Amino acid sequence: MSTDANDPAYPDRNNPGLTKREYFAAMAMKGLLSDSEDMPREKDDMEDEDEMEGEESYGEGDNYRKNGESCTECCCRLAVEHADELIRQLNK
Repeated sequence: MSTDANDPAYPDRNNPGLTKREYFAAMAMKGLLSDSEDMPREKDDMEDEDEMEGEESYGEGDNYRKNGESCTECCCRLAVEHADELIRQLNK
């Protein structure tokens, strides 16, 4: 049985609802956001200015960010990438 990313996750009679891809991405986003220690952050989000002194990076999650990508854009991209990979693995 294959998993089609565009199939509805929980359809009802009147509404197809989210696609499986959208649902998987939402669940991945929930997981990503639940661990704020590893999330990419903006420099303005730092609680203590001393944390930034002499540091190029401002959070472990910074390693996930692509050049010029905002924190929000990074989280969204990662969630979709995880959803796509899950679908790919399910279809093996």
